[in-house]
Amino acid sequence: MDQSMHGLIGLSGAEWQDLCTRVLRMHHGADLVVVPDKGGDHGLEAYTLSGHLFQCYSPTEPLSTQKRYEKQREKTTKDVGKFIDNSDKLKKLFGEHVKINRWIIMCPYIDSKDLAAHCAAQTKRVREARLEYADPDIHVICQTMEDYEFSYKKVVNAQLARMHLPPLAEPDYSSVDSAGVDRMREKLGKVHSLRDESRRSDYVRRLLYSYLNSQEFRAYIKDHYTEIHALLESELDDLEQRLVMEFVLDNSRAATQLQKVLTETEKRVKECAPDTASGDSRTLAQGQVAEWLMRCPLDFYEDLAS
Repeated sequence: MDQSMHGLIGLSGAEWQDLCTRVLRMHHGADLVVVPDKGGDHGLEAYTLSGHLFQCYSPTEPLSTQKRYEKQREKTTKDVGKFIDNSDKLKKLFGEHVKINRWIIMCPYIDSKDLAAHCAAQTKRVREARLEYADPDIHVICQTMEDYEFSYKKVVNAQLARMHLPPLAEPDYSSVDSAGVDRMREKLGKVHSLRDESRRSDYVRRLLYSYLNSQEFRAYIKDHYTEIHALLESELDDLEQRLVMEFVLDNSRAATQLQKVLTETEKRVKECAPDTASGDSRTLAQGQVAEWLMRCPLDFYEDLAS
């Protein structure tokens, strides 16, 4: 799976449906007909005039491969059933000129070949129903966003071009876990230039300011820019793995290592959201580094300088 798409796993049903709709609009243009939720459950989100029907499904994660498959299988079975049973509604919906030839369930992640086999069984089921609005050679298939990679990236780029974050507010420092702050303070004491207590206290306060505001930023991004949130979280998770596996082997001075991590984190943020103001990018990066310091993926060797 493309790294930028890995963060799509775990989107809520509403978030996934919204993303699918925008990507499908980009891909199919005026050929796409979106079916509103109001007015009855038709068991589909959209269809095209050329005969492709879409049902979007994102199960609540985390799940094992088997559990994910079981939920996807049950959803497919249930909604194919609606496609067969709701004949009066669907005949009116599709009219005389649309014949469905692809019934498609779109999921953020498919990691079991059994779902394709189940879709083949559902194909047989639909064909045997001999529906007026279904092509005799209809297929039930499963897809992910990788099947629409070009359109997905165009949607992401469109979001990037208009991304704006709300202004910063003075955060509530009392909400931060005191044990995490003590952990951060202890680690920063290994940085030679921060051994002075007042200087280190000021640095900790600035990091906490960024940490709390970055949490607000990331919540806002999740609510307003789903694709950017998925990409950002995926990139930061990847960088955390580097902290655990690579930076821990770095025996350079603590100040050098801290600067390297800050720079690399801000670089990743800017790559995910290049239109973001520099100050906001720094806030997101510094907030993430503060979290790593409190949560333990990031630590330093003691500086030998006295």
